[in-house]
Amino acid sequence: MRKANPNTHQDCRSLLQKAVRRGNYTLVAKVVDHLYEIDDIKWLKQRVGVIIVEECWPLIGEWELPKKMEEQHIAMRDVLTRASLCAKFKDAAGLGSLAYALSEGDDSVLTGSDEDADIKHISAAIQREKEYWEWIVSQCSSDLANCLVKRASIAYRKGGWPWDKAFIQAAAYLAITDDLPELRAGSKVESKFPFWVALDKHTPQGKAALSKAAKETGFPWRQLNWVSFYCESGQVDNLTPSRWWDREVRWRLGKVGLSLDEAKSMWTKARPVFMELLQDESKRLEQHIGISGSQFNNTFGGEQLNLFPPSEGIAP
Repeated sequence: MRKANPNTHQDCRSLLQKAVRRGNYTLVAKVVDHLYEIDDIKWLKQRVGVIIVEECWPLIGEWELPKKMEEQHIAMRDVLTRASLCAKFKDAAGLGSLAYALSEGDDSVLTGSDEDADIKHISAAIQREKEYWEWIVSQCSSDLANCLVKRASIAYRKGGWPWDKAFIQAAAYLAITDDLPELRAGSKVESKFPFWVALDKHTPQGKAALSKAAKETGFPWRQLNWVSFYCESGQVDNLTPSRWWDREVRWRLGKVGLSLDEAKSMWTKARPVFMELLQDESKRLEQHIGISGSQFNNTFGGEQLNLFPPSEGIAP
């Protein structure tokens, strides 16, 4: 399995996706600019498609990286800002996660329901990717579906973790098997971002804090690890009904012996401990990015946000 380059700003990478999830569009723009300035461009190009698919999968049909280098920075900033503003659609992430687990031999994702067929289909696609993309292109029955599948295949070829690629395959599958949901704007009201949320299990500081919090609270680390994700760092604003995401959450928590209510109760007790452990690191990250609560408004880069033009038919 690949390891992250130790010279990258791992905290800022994590911060970017958390800001997208929580609709903090000003912060999203700021972090994209920062990552571009420190020359983390290769990661950004690969990650943009994954973030879109994981948080708002229908938007992948409208994402294409410009060929001109001078246009790529603004395009990536704009699409991720738009993803943060959109209502969230998490079904590609849910279905992809379940299918990836099945491809690794974990058949506990199956319940005996008719929906199992979809999980098995994506699981098989992981093993036979070339045939899968050829098949799914042949199944497109509309221009919208064809466009989404095409853009998804481009994002897939850019690589990523195996589960990330499963999310993208799931998005393409949903485009041909379900009615494509209409993108719509979520809330444009921002609040001060809780920077400690970015310091989760995907960062060294977060891993250390989780271990300490587990010892202080007496909760098993394996449980707290997943509880912290689903109850905090994986939380999104304006989540639309997402049956696959709901199923994935129930399955994953069930694997560590918890119901959703039990997980919420555990996090209510562990959250203040975790926050306190990361207080200093959280302030450091906020200073590193250089943004304060007073900077949250409806503009970025000195330009008024206008990412949902009426001509595109986005629902208000």
